[in-house]
Amino acid sequence: MPTPKDPSAQASEHRPEPVPESAEGAEGAEGVEKEGADATPSSAPAAAPAPAPRKRSPYSMSKGDASMRNIAWALGLTLGCVAVVGVIFFGVGRSVDREIPETSRLDVGASAQRAQEQAPFAVAQPALGSSWTPRAADYTAGDRPTWELRFTSPSNSLVTIVESEEMSAADLSSQLPGADVTGDVTIEGADCQRVSGEDEEHGITCQGDGWAVIVHGAADDGELDTAAKATVRSIEDGGTAGS
Repeated sequence: MPTPKDPSAQASEHRPEPVPESAEGAEGAEGVEKEGADATPSSAPAAAPAPAPRKRSPYSMSKGDASMRNIAWALGLTLGCVAVVGVIFFGVGRSVDREIPETSRLDVGASAQRAQEQAPFAVAQPALGSSWTPRAADYTAGDRPTWELRFTSPSNSLVTIVESEEMSAADLSSQLPGADVTGDVTIEGADCQRVSGEDEEHGITCQGDGWAVIVHGAADDGELDTAAKATVRSIEDGGTAGS
């Protein structure tokens, strides 16, 4: 007959052995690691590459370039309009050979008559003919009154005639800078001298009784002689008062 087992022994035989805390903690940690591994993807998707900066064309213009171009166009257009207006109203250049209408020509006789009313000397009114174009006639009063005429000669050179009571060395230098006497000459019975100055300017100066005159310019000697003879002749004949 079998011997019955002790109940206490049976119970102890089937009791599970306790799991060490270290093993349980390891399993928990392992489980967490697995869950974390499952939750995180094995490989993240690669980021899309940034677009490369667009290369500027050498023919393209920035806003600054366009503004400068507009300014340049506006300035060029303005200067062009000014040039056109200048040509219309003043002609091309200031050449002395520009024709003056007969009705617009200076009346030297009328100007000389007004000057004679004030001048203490016989005001010259040289008869030079139609090939000489009068440009200016001016009388200056004061302590040293002067009568000045300007003509364009037949060769298109400007010839200036200045008359006063006397012609000092300072007066001569002011009219013809760098003036230097180069010779003596007699014109219409008056004692005269040829003088040269700067920039190809030269002239003739004459002295009479109570008057003096200088004729100068870049014209040739022949034209200067013609102007000087007409001037001296007019003065010796009494000037405007004797005409």
